[in-house]
Amino acid sequence: MACVRFPHLALVLAWRAHPELAQEAVLVGSRDRGGRMVVLAASSAAIDVHPGQDWRQAELACPKAVQLQADPAEVERLRRQLRLALYNCSPLVELTDDTMAYLDLSDLDARWDTEAARASYLGRAVQQALGLAPALGVGQSRFLALAAARIAGPGRARLVPPGGAAEFLADWPVVELPLPVETVERLLSFGLRTCGDCLAIALPDLQRQLGPDGLLVHRLCRGLDQAAINPWRSPPPCGVRRVLAGVVEDTESLRFGASELAAGLSLELARQEQAATRLRLVLREEDAQDGAVMAGQPGVFWEEITPPTPVATAAELLPQILSLLSRARCRVLVIELHALDLVDPPATQAMLWPGGRARQEEIGQAAARLQERFGESVVWRVAVKPGHPGDIPEERLAWSPA
Repeated sequence: MACVRFPHLALVLAWRAHPELAQEAVLVGSRDRGGRMVVLAASSAAIDVHPGQDWRQAELACPKAVQLQADPAEVERLRRQLRLALYNCSPLVELTDDTMAYLDLSDLDARWDTEAARASYLGRAVQQALGLAPALGVGQSRFLALAAARIAGPGRARLVPPGGAAEFLADWPVVELPLPVETVERLLSFGLRTCGDCLAIALPDLQRQLGPDGLLVHRLCRGLDQAAINPWRSPPPCGVRRVLAGVVEDTESLRFGASELAAGLSLELARQEQAATRLRLVLREEDAQDGAVMAGQPGVFWEEITPPTPVATAAELLPQILSLLSRARCRVLVIELHALDLVDPPATQAMLWPGGRARQEEIGQAAARLQERFGESVVWRVAVKPGHPGDIPEERLAWSPA
C-alpha cells in the first residue's frame, strides 16, 4: 500500500499562477453547496485557518493572507492529470480528497524490480503532474502507509519493510491513531502515550481495560488495519440518443425536438443525482459511423458548450441545447446529447414567497447569500405586530434589519 500526500490542488494552481506567493500565507476560497464562501485550501503559513472554515472567520484569523478564488474547472482538469499519473503505477487508486491518494501496490509489475524502484517512479510521476514533489509512504497497510508519508515529509519517500512496522511506529503518538476520542483519553490516563507504550502491555490486559477497542489498539500499533482501498471509478456515461424517422436538413426542424432532449437528459442527470458543467451535441448523417467522436470525422458534426453554472433541470438545459442546435450544419439522422464533467447539483434558490414551502434553513442560506453579495442592509425581517392591528400593511407589519 502506498500513500501520496501533496498540497491541495487548488493551492497548487494558485502557486502556478503566482509563484511569488510560494512562501506567503495564501487562502483559496470556494462556494459550498449552500452558496456560502468557505476556505477550500490554505498554505502552511496561514496559521489558525483550516479547510471548510467560513471565509469571514478565516479573514479575521489571518488578516495578512493573500486571498484567491478557486477555478473549479481548472481544479478538475488537474485532478484528472493526477489520476492518470497514479494509474500508470497501479490500477487501484483512491483519491481521498484533493490532498492525498492511496494506491494498492500488491500486484506484481514487471516494469520495476523492487518496491523502492516503483515508489521512486510514483514520486516522479506525481511531481511531473503537479510540478512539486509529494510526500510518499509505503507500508503493508493503509494506516502504516499514511504514517510513513507523514514522517517522510514533502519531497521524500519512506518505505517500511515487512515485519518492521512495530519498530517504525514505536514513537508514534496514540493521539494520532484512528481511534475513538474516549479510547485515546483512556490510553493517556493510563500513561500510554506512544504505540511502543501500548505494545509493552499484553493484549489481554488491553482488552480488559478497553474492551473491543483493545484489539484495535494492538493491531494499529503493529501497523495492521483492515481498511481497503476504495478505488475511483469513472461515472457511467450520461446522455440521450435519438434516431429520427428520416434525414433532416434544416436546423429549425431540429429545434422542435429540443424540449424532448432536455427532458430526457434531465431525467438521466436526476437518476445519477448529478449536474453537467459541459454539454456536447453530436449530429450524425445517414452514413456516419457510430462510436467515439473525433475531429474531422466525416458525416459527424459535434459542438460543445460550457454553461456559466452547472445545469441539471430541463429548464436549465433547454437554452444550452438551442444554442448548440443553432450552430448545426449537416443532414441529420441521429442526435446525441452528452452531459460531461458531472458534479453535485448546486443548491437552488429557496422559494421565499409561497408560505410554508421553504425550510427555515434554506431561507437563512438564501438571505446570507444576498447579504454577502449586496451588503447587510439588503435583507429585512418582517413580523406581524402584536395585538389587533388594522388592515393597512403599515399598521400590521413591523420591519427590522435581519
